[in-house]
Amino acid sequence: MSVRLLTDLTQETVQPGGPGSHFDSGPTATLNGRLFFFTGPRAEAPARSAPELWVTDGTRAGTRSAQDLLPANLVIDESSLRATSHRLFFTATDASTGRELWTSDGTPAGTHLVRELQPGPDSAFDSPGALFVSGDAVLFTASDGVSGFELWKSDGTEAGTVRVKDVLPGTGSSRPGELTRAGDTVYFSATGPEGRELWRTDGTEAGTRRVRDLREGTGDASPRAFTAVGSTLFFVADDGLRGPALWKSDGTQAGTAFVTDLGPSAASPSRLRLAALGDTLLFLVEGPDGVALWRTNGTEAGSLPVKALPGAMTLDSSRGLVAVGGRAYFSARGANFNDALWVTDGTTEGTRTLPLDFPQGRVSLDALTEWDGALAFTVAVDNGVRELWRTDGTGAGTSRLTRLPSGDPGFAPKRLSHFQGSLVVASADAWTRLGLWRLDRDDAPPTFVCPASEDVPSNSPQGTLARDLRPPLVGGQPPFTVRSTHPDGTLLPLYQPIPIHYQAEDAEGRVASCAITTTSRDVSGPTFQGCPTELTLDTWSARGLTFHYPSVAVTDETSPQPLISYSPENGSVLPLGDTVVTMTAKDSAGNASTCTFTVTVRDALAPSSACKVSEVRVEAEGPEGAHAFWPEDTSTDGTSSQVTVTRTHASGDLFPLGLTRVQVTRTDAAGTRSTCEIQVKVRDSRPPLLTCPSDLTLKTAVVSGTRADYPPATAKDAVSAADISYSPAVGTPLAPGVHAVQVTAIDAAGNAALCDFHLTVEYDPTSDMRKGLGCSVGSGPSTAGWGAVLLLAWTWSRRRKDGTPRA
Repeated sequence: MSVRLLTDLTQETVQPGGPGSHFDSGPTATLNGRLFFFTGPRAEAPARSAPELWVTDGTRAGTRSAQDLLPANLVIDESSLRATSHRLFFTATDASTGRELWTSDGTPAGTHLVRELQPGPDSAFDSPGALFVSGDAVLFTASDGVSGFELWKSDGTEAGTVRVKDVLPGTGSSRPGELTRAGDTVYFSATGPEGRELWRTDGTEAGTRRVRDLREGTGDASPRAFTAVGSTLFFVADDGLRGPALWKSDGTQAGTAFVTDLGPSAASPSRLRLAALGDTLLFLVEGPDGVALWRTNGTEAGSLPVKALPGAMTLDSSRGLVAVGGRAYFSARGANFNDALWVTDGTTEGTRTLPLDFPQGRVSLDALTEWDGALAFTVAVDNGVRELWRTDGTGAGTSRLTRLPSGDPGFAPKRLSHFQGSLVVASADAWTRLGLWRLDRDDAPPTFVCPASEDVPSNSPQGTLARDLRPPLVGGQPPFTVRSTHPDGTLLPLYQPIPIHYQAEDAEGRVASCAITTTSRDVSGPTFQGCPTELTLDTWSARGLTFHYPSVAVTDETSPQPLISYSPENGSVLPLGDTVVTMTAKDSAGNASTCTFTVTVRDALAPSSACKVSEVRVEAEGPEGAHAFWPEDTSTDGTSSQVTVTRTHASGDLFPLGLTRVQVTRTDAAGTRSTCEIQVKVRDSRPPLLTCPSDLTLKTAVVSGTRADYPPATAKDAVSAADISYSPAVGTPLAPGVHAVQVTAIDAAGNAALCDFHLTVEYDPTSDMRKGLGCSVGSGPSTAGWGAVLLLAWTWSRRRKDGTPRA
């Protein structure tokens, strides 16, 4: 729902002393698309309690005072305002004419006295007239000064304003009342020669007659509480035999009959409620035993109790029984002064209270009104909150439609008026003592996210200085104009619940309202300024360190000197290592905050070096290197009883050729470290094991000699392969004679080994004979014989110097 302010009714029309409530108590009337209603007493005539006539077309610009329609000194009876399809009717008092019937077509020229029934200052009405609309005319009770107060009718013209019937002939007054239509018949109660009985009229003298003398003789049956069920009229009357009882009538004497007893509880109309639900009459009766709901089909046998309300429930004189869409609704007040909304379909099972999610506080329900096929009603809480609700009689179909403008705990809306498919309501808020508001269905009105209550933290010793307390606002069309009863800078005293009202109006004039009971509370603990995250302290004692907490500033918005405690106690001895310490500050409200940090007490004395040597040299054992060993220091730390030694390599590990740096770290229990280095050098300093071939003799058929050719020497090395060379080199020309050959073997580390042997070159002209013979002789037997000779010569040349054959 959207909420729009049509006008501030009290802006110029009400004197100080509280908002007027005439919109709620007096009737409204619709004429030519405009709603006429009354506000509070006019400013110029407060002593006479003269209400002011207003009119609205549903817009703010079209909502104004309509007093310009009336003569300046005319005072309207607000309860008399009625409208036919073409005219307004009301009774009003003027000093020169007294109280008479007036009419208006909504213009000053069309507003006039209908007929002066009693010429001069005497009044045709001795009280505000109750006008009853019948077609384009009204029926009313008045006196022409000749006869008493009788039934009259008027169509708005002087000629058409006539007495219908002199029910009590002479100067006596029948005082017709309770005019009610049932079907095509208008019923009323009137005092005739037989007492006050039930009458009917069609607007003519001939058609106006008594229906039945319910209480025989001249006693008064006093029919009242007229309620139509279709064309049947139900009412309460006393026939002198049964006391107040329920009766019915179809307009004939035979069709007017007793229905059922009500007992003495019906003696007061304020304790009886009747409503038509389909073709059934429901009625609530409040008696000595509490409130009971009944139903009847018009027969005594068909008059049955539906449900008795809990004993503490009572009915309010201003609230009725409202039938909407196959169900009837009523409110009843419990012992705790909270109202409950009841719904019934006429059965015991279908009669129950609706579970409503009301705000906290004492709740009252008002303005039960049929609207849009359901029941609309207002909820008022004793803290001034006002809301519009709707229900179809089910829990799922019951919901809050909108927050009404509110703020005055003493004023609750009592009426919802239909106008152009909208609802119009008068309500007071913190800025408007009485405003007229229009409520429309709307998909996206501005709405506050509005809790019933909230606590706000204090920000000063006295309480809370309001700052950005406005609740979130959703929907609507910006820009918004927002106001609060407690704007920024307002002090909210500590622990005092204060209703704060907010109102926001969007660019389309739609208004959102919110009321939050706000309490300032000291909910936050003191604040530590500069709380450390950690501290590291050195000690030279195995016991640890005596610790004193650092000085930290502590502030609190309400307590100038918060109480500070320590854990562990200030001056405690903290052991080596990490200890979590806490400072706790507590304010006068009991709110506490803490400053927690870690204190690390470390051993300031570093352990002695774990290295007894700084260098280890070893000979390589193979290509992978060698195993190296060294002695280690096993002494302890002077502060810590436990020392841990870590190494990048352990004694006895296999180390590669070259230099390897071994890092040795000794760490005590406090984490203090000392580090040293051992350089492990693995070297290859041994030459290869070289073996030369034996001395050798070469024969040649060439006088100049031959080229050097040696059998291979051998070299063994544990670490790397050796490179072998000869001098003279292989292939060097050698003349006949003895030659010394030197062999050199060098490994990858550059280590060299030497050996030598002798090579004798002998000239032998026959050394190439086999080759020559092989070239000139074939392969016959003679060839084989030469081959044997050559083989013998070669074999001889391969013998060692000592005569032994070469391998």
